[in-house]
Amino acid sequence: MPTYELDIAFDQAGLTALSQAGQSVTIVKQSSGGKPTAWISFKPQMNNIVSWTEQYSVYSSTTNVQAGAVILTSSVATAIGGSSYTLNTSGFFDPGVSGSVGPTQYQVINQDPDLMVGSTAMVTAGLVQGATVNGKNVSAPLCAAGVLYNQTALFTPIETVMVFTSSYSDNGIVISQVAGNALTVQYTTKNIAAIAYNDQNNQFILT
Repeated sequence: MPTYELDIAFDQAGLTALSQAGQSVTIVKQSSGGKPTAWISFKPQMNNIVSWTEQYSVYSSTTNVQAGAVILTSSVATAIGGSSYTLNTSGFFDPGVSGSVGPTQYQVINQDPDLMVGSTAMVTAGLVQGATVNGKNVSAPLCAAGVLYNQTALFTPIETVMVFTSSYSDNGIVISQVAGNALTVQYTTKNIAAIAYNDQNNQFILT
């Protein structure tokens, strides 16, 4: 499984500005299917290293998919690309069925009629991915979709991240949209990217 790295540099002026504004570094990872989340948010230091491996888990939750909500997972299962995962009547995932979808896709089937989001028989589902931020392990949902009972959802993660600063303080917060000045970093030809915070324009740039 490939491992990816994002090196993020700040100068002292940038760190001071973010501290005074009460902002953090926020990383959103692209995925087709569901709404995006602030996958990783952290208070930066001058030199930061974020790394992750292309390994995902599927999750279910009864958290409502609305902007600002922190997704609290209730069931999580390590997933393999190209597989389908059924949430059974006990609220847990059955073993995956391989070959059900494309090799980079992950499918969730909701077969538990008792799980509710509000007053509706449904769950919130998506993908969870772990990462290391300056030596600290974190793990959070990177997308969130409502899945009614007896329906399915399909998720396709993409090795592209969007980086910006925000007031988000938790990992896995549902967001309505990515900041307009977010820097998009694509891992198409290499596994390591370096960026820096430009405190004159208050946004990230590639280096």
